[in-house]
Amino acid sequence: MNRRMTGVAVVALVIGALFGFLGSMHMSGSRQGALNDALEKNARLERELNAVRAQNDRIGAQLKDEQTRAETIAGDLRREKEMNMRLHMLISEGKK
Repeated sequence: MNRRMTGVAVVALVIGALFGFLGSMHMSGSRQGALNDALEKNARLERELNAVRAQNDRIGAQLKDEQTRAETIAGDLRREKEMNMRLHMLISEGKK
């Protein structure tokens, strides 16, 4: 009976070790899958970040262009106002 129990215990241990090994392989496979998913997500997010940075750079360049244009228009407007004021002064002096 002792021999029989020992044999059953050894067989149970071997089967348990086998199932444990197979289970750990399955777990490592799922971990590898999770790692691959995380790496893919990281790569996708990096591509999106680069696209957003490129868009930000384009918008920044457009903003600089518009600011330069606004400064030019403001200078032109200032000169027009000065010329308009001089003309009004000349006209008012001519009426006197």
